[in-house]
Amino acid sequence: MSRLVMAKELDVVVDHRLFALVDEEGQEGQRPATPGAGGLVAANATMLYVQTPEDVLDTRLRLEHWDGPADSESGAWPVQGEVVMQLPSGRFMVDEIAAGGKTGVFQLPAGGRWRVRAAWRPGVIDETGESSEPEGWAVVQFWPEN
Repeated sequence: MSRLVMAKELDVVVDHRLFALVDEEGQEGQRPATPGAGGLVAANATMLYVQTPEDVLDTRLRLEHWDGPADSESGAWPVQGEVVMQLPSGRFMVDEIAAGGKTGVFQLPAGGRWRVRAAWRPGVIDETGESSEPEGWAVVQFWPEN
């Protein structure tokens, strides 16, 4: 059974349904195409784009490092996508597209090949139409590719 090693949460601004996680040493080169209709993630070796299935402005992002295959909790996260990335450093920034970026948001123990699962779910809105939560929640889980 795999074990969660580290987790971090932060708020992310979503621009035209997109935000990205980028290895800070892998910002050069062509960006991946956006996921497109019905897709959640698109990636190249060093950049992961997450496309929310709904129009939202803010999302709460949870980043997780696991020592083996992460628990998917598919019932709690109805929209998921999985990719493999070849990370130069494992040190990430968040690209909020037009809103800019945040550096140093998450650090894996090393670069190399990592399996990455992203998942998204909408925020909770109460019976009055108000929400005390972000408009959406995203989780991105990393574990070593064997």
